[in-house]
Amino acid sequence: MNVSLFKFCASAVIVVVASLSRLAAPAPAQTSGELPPSPGLLRSLEAFDQDLLLLDGALQGSVQDSEAAAPADLHQSALQAPAPEERPSLEDTSGSRERLSLSLAEAVAVAVANNPELAEQRARIDQRQSVVRAVEGRFWPRLGLSLGGAFSQASTYNKVLEGNLGIYPPDSPFLVETGGWNRIQANLGMAWAGLDLGWELISFERGAALAEEDQQLKAVKQSYDNGLRALQLAVSEAYYGQQLAGQLLRIRAAVVRNDALLLQQVQALKRSGLVPRLDLLRAQASLQQSRFRLEQAKALQRSRQQALTSLLNVPFTTELSAVVQVKLQPAWPLDLERTVVGGLTDNPALEALASERQALLNQGDRRQARLLPRLELFALGGGATEQLTKPVIDLQGCCKEMNTPQMASQRADWIAGLRLHWRFFDAGTASAEASASRAAAQAVLQRLAAERNRIRQSLETAFFDYRASLSQLAAAEASYAAAREAFRDARARYELGLANYTDVSNTISLLTASMEGIAESMTLSNISYARMLRQLQSGPVAGIPGAITPELTLQIGSDDASVPPLSGR
Repeated sequence: MNVSLFKFCASAVIVVVASLSRLAAPAPAQTSGELPPSPGLLRSLEAFDQDLLLLDGALQGSVQDSEAAAPADLHQSALQAPAPEERPSLEDTSGSRERLSLSLAEAVAVAVANNPELAEQRARIDQRQSVVRAVEGRFWPRLGLSLGGAFSQASTYNKVLEGNLGIYPPDSPFLVETGGWNRIQANLGMAWAGLDLGWELISFERGAALAEEDQQLKAVKQSYDNGLRALQLAVSEAYYGQQLAGQLLRIRAAVVRNDALLLQQVQALKRSGLVPRLDLLRAQASLQQSRFRLEQAKALQRSRQQALTSLLNVPFTTELSAVVQVKLQPAWPLDLERTVVGGLTDNPALEALASERQALLNQGDRRQARLLPRLELFALGGGATEQLTKPVIDLQGCCKEMNTPQMASQRADWIAGLRLHWRFFDAGTASAEASASRAAAQAVLQRLAAERNRIRQSLETAFFDYRASLSQLAAAEASYAAAREAFRDARARYELGLANYTDVSNTISLLTASMEGIAESMTLSNISYARMLRQLQSGPVAGIPGAITPELTLQIGSDDASVPPLSGR
């Protein structure tokens, strides 16, 4: 609404009221055939006039509201996310609750910090980064160390069934007599150490695997960007919705107060026999309808408040509300064609699908590369030491010179070479897996086309809704200006006895309807603006998941068209 027009109407009301207060008298009202104005109704109209001034401040903004809105401490415990495993208890529902009022920028900041879906996506980014680092490690040689030790014990018993007396002379050291035997117990202690080296010199599968994981990482980053924008839009819609519910509640509460006083006057006139029963029934129906709409506004405000509180994921004992002051977004700087082109350029939802498709294509290349040769360098070197002890050597005519009580031995060796692996035949397994990956990539390509069309449709719908809401807002403001002037005239005519309560009631209905129209069209305009801005937001933050800002800006190509942040408008 034009501020100068509002000031003019307000000053006109004051002048008319001051002049009519000096001229008002019961005689002219009686001679004109109309009943004198009810003092209760005059008090009601004066109270409603004060309500209008307050509602004007809510609709148009006021200095007092902006000065009273102190920034909230976003690090206080009442705005911290509860633990994932925490559940509400009876103490939370029956105990005292902490109520806080946040600006839109503060609400977005709290939502971004507390949202579990964004936290999950940040964990997914860390996961994919670790997988990429794992694949990158395959480009470097692998070096391993092997250390070990063991101890074993063995006991053997041998009996000679037929000796070699005919082969060797009786005094030969190799003589074994028939019936001889031996029993030997051996203890063996071993220790060894070794180094092994492996290095993939040529691997086609390794490069495709790295390209696949890079695209997977890019996809989850773009998904995080898209989730951040979606959350900002959801918070904006919930915030604007609660502001609208608060405005409707204030307007309809004022209507209920005035309808109640009008009913009291009609009841008094009906008891005096001055009005028909139809007027009483109309007044009663009007009051009940106003109460019904007031209860609707209360339920709407409560549900929108709970929706905003739940969306921000704050403790169960915290209740959040939007500030009363409502600000209209500035004019959208782009036409429809540039809006659609800008929304489809570098859009994270489309980029995520494009990266997912490319990852599937690289996956197909990786699976197909299993049939290609792989050349690897390997090397192995190490040493070992052993100590053999035979604490029990019992010889009875067998194997005297073959046993040594204790002996130590050491050895060292190494080997190096090239290893070539080439899978010639796998019954079509690798080709079938590669075909499956490419088919999945084709399916993602169709999802990309569907998402492009959906984004375009949402932008066009939001653009036309935004234009329509501005037209509705202009019409509602014009209706409000005319209804307010009509309210001034109806009040003056009633005080002069030239109008009855029905004229005043109808004028108030027109006035409140136009005020609700202003609030609804302003909210629709802001929501449509936020929906367009959701697709055109610049400044991706997926590369640094920890650095998140709730500020939304609009920058299209080389044009110098920019939109201030959501906060402070």
